[in-house]
Amino acid sequence: MWAVTTGTVEAIARIFDAKQREQLSGVVGSYEITRQAFTFNERRALTLLAVISLSLALINLFPFLPLDGGHILWSVIEKIRGKAVPFRVMEKAGVIGFMLVIFLFFIGLSNDIGRLTGGGFEAR
Repeated sequence: MWAVTTGTVEAIARIFDAKQREQLSGVVGSYEITRQAFTFNERRALTLLAVISLSLALINLFPFLPLDGGHILWSVIEKIRGKAVPFRVMEKAGVIGFMLVIFLFFIGLSNDIGRLTGGGFEAR
């Protein structure tokens, strides 16, 4: 579990490196690599599915408002402050968080499109 956690956080950090960014995949890439893994070894394919599921769960806990982690963060802030956070503040934080999520989605999508039109997907 710890290896998945650190790997997920490191993958997010690598987004800012152009070479490392190319390794990210979106939905299409995840499907294709999983499909290929099932042709090699079913047990490893199920392990891959478990790692993908854990990674998505961890990403969901990031403290950006559209995600569950963002709702947890704002609830804790309200509890500590003893009063509600102004709607304008939450709205701005939500827009920034949504933009970050969409940014991640488009990186994965653009990499998937590049692989579909270029060299294709290869399980390593």
